[in-house]
Amino acid sequence: MNIRDIENTLIQILKSKFSNLLIQGFPEKPQEFVLLHPVGAILVHYQGGSYSTSDSLFTLTQEKNLEFAITVITRNLRANEGAYETLDKVRETLSGYQIIGCSKLTPTKENFISEINGIWQYEIRFKITTPSIENLEEEGE
Repeated sequence: MNIRDIENTLIQILKSKFSNLLIQGFPEKPQEFVLLHPVGAILVHYQGGSYSTSDSLFTLTQEKNLEFAITVITRNLRANEGAYETLDKVRETLSGYQIIGCSKLTPTKENFISEINGIWQYEIRFKITTPSIENLEEEGE
């Protein structure tokens, strides 16, 4: 499973649980993002990955550990549908979910990003592992 497919799957899972919020991939130009939705938004973003070592003598096989950030943006902090409640619901929704060909999603970190004019931003990160196997196709085939 590739990065884009995993990100799209995460977006679809969140859309099925959060009909009251805008759910989408992180914008191409984040500095231009303006929250227009009356309640808030959830943005999904690939943060990076790392690879395990391989002891194989023949075919290179590794585990790829990918990290995805889910950014919660709301118009209030503690009230109903606020940042705290939404952050908890994202964690409950994604923790343990298993995308085909990957390990279960595991939360790794939550943190406050910012508050500007009553718009609150928090982030929760998830780790997922997928196999990374050497491409054995020879050139010219």
